[in-house]
This record gives sequence, C-alpha cells and structure tokens, in this order.
Amino acid sequence: MNLRQLYYFKAIAELEHYTRAAEKLYVSQSSLSHAIQELEEELNVEFFVKRGRNVELTKYGRMFLPYVQKTLETLETGMAKLADCINPNTGTVVMAGFPSLAQFAPDIIVRYVSETNRVEVRLQFNQEATYARLREQLLDGQVDLIFATGVDDPRIASSYIGEHQIVLLVPLGHRLAKYDQVDLRELDGENFIAFDTDCQLREVTDQVFQELGIQPNITMETAQDLIIYGLVAASHGVAIIPYPLGGAPYNTKILPITNRIPPRRLYMMWNKEQYLPPAAEYFRDFIIRSGEVFTQFMEKTGQLIQ
Repeated sequence: MNLRQLYYFKAIAELEHYTRAAEKLYVSQSSLSHAIQELEEELNVEFFVKRGRNVELTKYGRMFLPYVQKTLETLETGMAKLADCINPNTGTVVMAGFPSLAQFAPDIIVRYVSETNRVEVRLQFNQEATYARLREQLLDGQVDLIFATGVDDPRIASSYIGEHQIVLLVPLGHRLAKYDQVDLRELDGENFIAFDTDCQLREVTDQVFQELGIQPNITMETAQDLIIYGLVAASHGVAIIPYPLGGAPYNTKILPITNRIPPRRLYMMWNKEQYLPPAAEYFRDFIIRSGEVFTQFMEKTGQLIQ
C-alpha cells in the first residue's frame, strides 16, 4: 500500500467515476485502475462495484473510506504546517537566552521585524537560567539560536554581539549605597546573595573572591536574576549581577565595580550540525550583518557603563 493508491481510492470514492477521477488526478484511467486493483489484491477485498457508467463503494469500501480520508487529511495538515514553518516569510524562529537578557530580546525582535518587514515570522524567546541548559537545548535541537556566553564546542558556531557589564547591586539603605562605585574588598564578611553553582557567573565571583582574599557570607543561592533583585531590595544581602537592563530594580542601587572583573562576552550561537529553518537563517544573518547588537542596545538605552 502506498500514498498514491490512497489518493486514487479517495478520488474514485468521492466522484464515483473512474474517468472523472483520472482527469482530476491527471493520470490515465488504466494507471488508476491498475493501482486500485493492486490495492484490492493486497488487502484481499473489493472496494468498488459498477452501477451503469458509475461505480459505488462496497460495504468494505465504505468502511475503509473514513480512515483513508482521516489519514490523508492528517498528512496534508502536517505537510502544510511543515511548509509554513520552513517558509522564511512565515516560519518560526525559536531562541533562548539568559534571564538577564529579557529586556534585550523584545528590542532585537522589534528591530528585526521593522528593518526586514517580515511581519508574519513568529519569533519565540525562552529564558533559561544556566549556561549548561542553554548549551543542551541548542545541541539537542530544541532551539534554533541561543544568546549567551560563548560555548566551547566544535559543533557550535557563534557571532559576537557585545559585552554585558558585571555590577554590584545593594539595597538603598545599605552602607555602600552612598558610594558611586565599589571595591569588592568591602564585601568581606558581608551578607551576599549568590548565583547557584550551576551558573557560570558563580565561578567568576568565587574566583574573584579567592584572588582578593575575601569571604562574603552567602545567605542565599539562586539561578534567577529576578529573585536576586527581590532579595537585595528586601535587604537580605548584596549581589554581583549582570547589569539590570531595565535599570536599578525597586529599592536598590547599581554600583560599578573598581576591581578587575571580566564582563560577560555575549554571542548569538547556532548548531552547525543541525538543520536551521530558513526563517532562523534569515534572523541569524540579520544579527551577523548588524554587528554588536547588544552593545548597540546598551548605547541606545543609555545603559553602557564607561
């Protein structure tokens, strides 16, 4: 049994006429008859009987027809959905990135649509807290593109989009809030809200503390930027975080750090070994052509720390 035979069976059943079915399908009547004969022989059943110049379904044909119609309808729906998804003008681009990039995502999406006029492309941006999880999603084919710090893997290609400055967040009533910048040695013994050990930034802060010979008092660990903002605002401690793109959260102050602490170098990345739908290719190429889009966003919004 093959799809051609099912399409032939459906056409004859609906038109009740071999000649009209052959004309509709653009095949010869002999090819049509031969295909139906093969199908009947395979299933050991007769589907049609002659009624004058027409044909009509036997009881077995009437039993079989709804299943054929449902099968072909499901297949055609899947084919239409697939065609829509891979159409560069109407397809879907699935992206993911750090929660700290939440305000950047809508900006670059709006910019892409306005500059390319691809208004029917569906753009999805999912947040994922950890570098490891983003890497896993990209390699597993769950997403087309990720925005994160660089992934060291030969299967992954990337395009640099800018640096995300690392800063200290303190409650407004904190003793450090009176300063315009801070030396991290001030944090020795200070209540500190840390990213958890699955987060890449935790490695960075632990190393910086070791180099400075200080031991902040870690009171809470989380992978979520928003939770850190809330805990700092509630005076449960201070935190080292990527610069909040919406500005200082409620009841907090952002302090630049005077010590040498590397900023997050951000990249757009894709899996070289994975099929990239045309809509995602167009979006990726737009980002590559546009250059350091994250730096441009920070400059446009006046959040670039000099």
